[in-house]
Amino acid sequence: MRRFLATKVGKILSRLVLGGVGLGVGLVLVSLLREATLSTHQAIDPDSTIEVIVRARSHNAEDNQTLDEMVEAQLLTCRLEVTSDMVGPLRTEGDGQFRALFAPSMDQTNRRQFKGCVEDFVIDGVQIDVLSLAEPE
Repeated sequence: MRRFLATKVGKILSRLVLGGVGLGVGLVLVSLLREATLSTHQAIDPDSTIEVIVRARSHNAEDNQTLDEMVEAQLLTCRLEVTSDMVGPLRTEGDGQFRALFAPSMDQTNRRQFKGCVEDFVIDGVQIDVLSLAEPE
């Protein structure tokens, strides 16, 4: 009888320990995942700027819409996702490449957010690739 109880208690304790270890590992993994995906912002100098260089192409666009207009509209729409504003005009570089200046600059979280927004199909008929998103030299 004692042997039976000792075996039963041993099994229960081993299951509790295994469950505790599993719970601990799960909590650590959730914590690491939270840190990896948490959007944290850093302080940005309000006088700083960031230059965005994109390449765009249109497909099945409306006849009365130019590529310049669609790129500017996409950049201005995505600007609403971050803490920067476009300053100055959108500059056409030729061959579907455009350049724009934003102020203040963007931290890493805002850069990822802005780039993702610009490269998504927000405006039908235009596909934009971000070539550069960096402080001007």
